[in-house]
Formats: sequence, C-alpha cells, structure tokens
Amino acid sequence: MADFIPLARAAALVHERLFPEQPSKDYKTLDVIALALSALIPLYQRDMESGALRALDESEITAGRFTRGATTLEFPNRPPLRFLVVSRESLAGAIQKLQDDSLVAARVSLTLRQSPKTTSSPGSSRS
Repeated sequence: MADFIPLARAAALVHERLFPEQPSKDYKTLDVIALALSALIPLYQRDMESGALRALDESEITAGRFTRGATTLEFPNRPPLRFLVVSRESLAGAIQKLQDDSLVAARVSLTLRQSPKTTSSPGSSRS
C-alpha cells in the first residue's frame, strides 16, 4: 500500500511544486488542485478495514466536489467519499504536466489570490 498516498497529501505536494514561495496551503486551493489531478490520473477510494482499493469513475468525480483540503468528495444526494488516494507513480507525471501547463497554474494561482485570508466559522455568514 506504500505505492499510494492520500489525495490531500498529493494535492499538498503539487502545491509545494507549483507555489514554493507560498508555504501556507488553504483548503480551497487544495480542493482545486485535487480536481486538476482527477483530470490527469486515476483516483481511488481505500477501504480502511480491508485495505482494498476501488477506482473512482469519472461520473462520480463530476457529480461531486472536493472539500476539506482534498480529503473528501461530497455529493448533494449521497454520503461523501473519504480515504481518497492516488498512485505515487502517476503523481510524478501529473505534477510535471501541471508545472508545464501554465494555464492550469495560473488558474490555481488566481484561486490562491482570491481566497480569504481568514476562515469564518460555520453559520457566521453575514446576510
């Protein structure tokens, strides 16, 4: 199982490579990076009891949205998926593609700049 790492860790590694000057990683940015990774490499869900891996299909990924710093894939009408992992071997190529794709890097960078610097607690939105 050492050949797979959590999606959240993979997103953090991509962040470190794309934005080495920005040590802090906000959840929203990691979620966007997870989405970019999902377009490049297969994602899997690990069964924590058996350790078995199940590949996520494209329809699952497009029906959900990554949240909580790429730790969860949430859906409007079903339970969320957790324990998401990617292949270490596939990740290296994906990182290189993301580094080479200036448009993707620019979009993620824009997300970084637009992210609020502080996080508000749930239920504290102002209307």
